[in-house]
Amino acid sequence: MRSNPRLPLASLASLAPLAVLLAAGCADTFVPASVVEDLRVLAMVADPPELRLSPAAGSNTVTVLQAISVAPPAAAGGPARRPAPADVAWSFCPYSIGATSGYACAIPACESTLLPAADGRVTLDPLLEVMKPACQAALGGFTGGGAGGPGGGGAVDMLVRYVATLDGLRREAVQRIPVWFGAPPAQPANLNPVISSAAATSDCSAQPAPCSAASVAIDVTIDAGSFQPYRAGQLSLEETIVISFFTTAGRFKYQSGQATVAAPSTSTALEAKELAGATEALVWVVARDLRGGEAVAGPLTVVFSR
Repeated sequence: MRSNPRLPLASLASLAPLAVLLAAGCADTFVPASVVEDLRVLAMVADPPELRLSPAAGSNTVTVLQAISVAPPAAAGGPARRPAPADVAWSFCPYSIGATSGYACAIPACESTLLPAADGRVTLDPLLEVMKPACQAALGGFTGGGAGGPGGGGAVDMLVRYVATLDGLRREAVQRIPVWFGAPPAQPANLNPVISSAAATSDCSAQPAPCSAASVAIDVTIDAGSFQPYRAGQLSLEETIVISFFTTAGRFKYQSGQATVAAPSTSTALEAKELAGATEALVWVVARDLRGGEAVAGPLTVVFSR
């Protein structure tokens, strides 16, 4: 919208207090992304997060995926809720149109349903899925592997989609799995980061009732051995792990942090703000290496008062 060039300066000045009030109102009602108010998919963890369909030693051809989807407890002090198995669906697509089209499958005949095990995890063998008759007919007889594989022997970002419903809400998440055909790059395959410790320290954890805490320290450490070197073009880099914090109550002083091989620990404080009567909160920690690797710790029980 274009501004009105004829609006007097005095009128502009009179609008300034209103703008301040509106900004303050937004600040009071804004709920940070770190607060879990309803069904959320916090992470999609693939183990391993990268596949190499080549005869090279140590190559992985199968990955196992787990979705971390949670909702606040139904009652105070209760466990986090999760969608029932009947309310969850997984699917696989080897060739996606991309984010602009909601990661729709470019070849519908190659899209397949993945069935979770009793623990909710799904096992993916991309080559097995691509070799199914319907997909083969659409592809014209792909045999897989070698320089003749998709991408001319390079990597293809294949897609796993997860859909869950709870309390009438529908949540969808996708995970891209880099799949290498033929000769993979010289660098080691990507692995998930490892959270070696995640702890919440509250004064109320050790004191008798009644007690209250204005804030609770959340400390996270990434295993130093899980920081991998990798190449980006001509650059040799070391992973930086991004840490995201999520809670069912309270407000974080910092919603995220970083960990490096030189400084593998990070921390934040969960402040007793916007509790709406809650005396406890559940906290999750999500670590991402920004190359597809993820790890989750939690929920940690944070005690504000008792």
